[in-house]
Amino acid sequence: MASRHHSLEMSEIADVTDMLCSFEQHNSCRIGVRARTLVSSVVRTIVLELTAWEGEPYEQEAKCLASVSVICSAMNLRNWNSALTHGMYALDFRLALGELGHAAPQKA
Repeated sequence: MASRHHSLEMSEIADVTDMLCSFEQHNSCRIGVRARTLVSSVVRTIVLELTAWEGEPYEQEAKCLASVSVICSAMNLRNWNSALTHGMYALDFRLALGELGHAAPQKA
């Protein structure tokens, strides 16, 4: 498996780590990131779920500030860096809506 996916280099891991740490510092929150598969007869992809927490995500009193899900194939996202970047932009938007006291827009 590793030989097929040699593009995930340590420099990309360092870039992703820097992005996540900067986001957390700028927004005064902690981010939880989950990846899961979505498999159907028409699509096979990864869904990336990002959640912003006030406090440590695994503490009982942690408060969820906002969360988003990104379906990678729907957004034509082909690498971790772009998927996380897109997810963090969406999460930042949700956080901004919360700070302004607006409800998140509803899907049609």
